Amino acid sequence: MAKTHTGKRSDPSVTSAPAKRNRLWAIGMVSAAVIGTGLAADGSLFGGLPDMLGANQRALPAGALQVEDVMADPKGYRGTILVRGVMAVAPPDQPGMFAMIDSREARVCRDLHCAKNYLPVKTSGFPPKPWDELNVRGKIVKGERFDYLDAERVENLGSIRK
Repeated sequence: MAKTHTGKRSDPSVTSAPAKRNRLWAIGMVSAAVIGTGLAADGSLFGGLPDMLGANQRALPAGALQVEDVMADPKGYRGTILVRGVMAVAPPDQPGMFAMIDSREARVCRDLHCAKNYLPVKTSGFPPKPWDELNVRGKIVKGERFDYLDAERVENLGSIRK
């Protein structure tokens, strides 16, 4: 005897379109509630998302450059620039000079001597301590032996070493 089709679905794994829509709507609402709760807690999603290098970084001021940006073409920057970096070394025979490395590289490497590039900085004040993250405003100047950032202002953001 042949089976006749009544138009009703007998397979429980098959879901109707309205049921699927309701399920997707419920999932969307729960997701929105979770994300909203994370944003409401402190204005960021669960305390801020980590960067790709594994540590939260301070936000760069508008127009600021990282050390690696400057070192890619130091002669290409004219006028005053703002550079973010970490103080790596201060030569004892050159007072007022120190070198910065890229903040991102310092966080990953966790060593001040593994950087590919060091940006020399000349300041009229005392050099900051190693591991201090800095915002340095100044101009790239051609020196006798090397180009350097002649600092007009150094803002110390504190140590990145935990």
